Amino acid sequence: MTGLVWAELRRFGVRPAIRWIAAGMLVHVALAVVLTAFEAEASTLAAMLGRGQISFYAMTSVFLAYVAGVLLVTGDAASGGTRALLTVEPRRGRVYWSKVAAAALAVLPGVAAAYALLAAGTYAVQARAGALGGPPADLALALTWSGVRVLALAACAAAGGAALGVLVRRWWVAVPLVVVWFLVEETVLSTATRGREWFPAANADGWVRGVSDVLLAVPLVHSALLLLGITAVLTVLGWVAFRHRDVP
Repeated sequence: MTGLVWAELRRFGVRPAIRWIAAGMLVHVALAVVLTAFEAEASTLAAMLGRGQISFYAMTSVFLAYVAGVLLVTGDAASGGTRALLTVEPRRGRVYWSKVAAAALAVLPGVAAAYALLAAGTYAVQARAGALGGPPADLALALTWSGVRVLALAACAAAGGAALGVLVRRWWVAVPLVVVWFLVEETVLSTATRGREWFPAANADGWVRGVSDVLLAVPLVHSALLLLGITAVLTVLGWVAFRHRDVP
């Protein structure tokens, strides 16, 4: 199993599309830091954290991690790599779970680098402008824990993306599906006064921000369980499809 995961990670790393995704993460957060520098005195870092501005920037990296997970599976299927791998390792369960695990692991370095740039850059800009708005140690701790949650969410997004890639087989189906759902949730379902605690995008945002309209007594537990549940359902469905469907 470990050998299969390393093999998937090596294939993942040499794909040009993955390099573009990693570059996109870094460019996006760099631009976010630059924009923050132009408005450094308009808001404090504490206020940016409270409004979810930092989490909004970080969510782009999470989305790109999802895209990377989709491409890991659909790229192999399109090139015939999955079929070739099954001739060497015929146990489909091991092949499938190695792809899911590789997707979750492969995105972590890029997401970590992007968030580190975002957090350190924003903190430095606001500190230089004298606009931290709170104790430096507390803000640094809040940014650190937000980064940990971003990494956890990115791993789930990549694993879910790999599973959805198995289910729909085409990246140009799997990627727009999430975009469309996000738009529906933000434009149509956002007017709902009840039920938002079950919306995936709302829970993802609350998880990264560290605040959430939870149903349970412990903060963030509801969001964590919901997001893990969605990931688990997708990966199990992908596993069932991979076991019983012809591999292209």
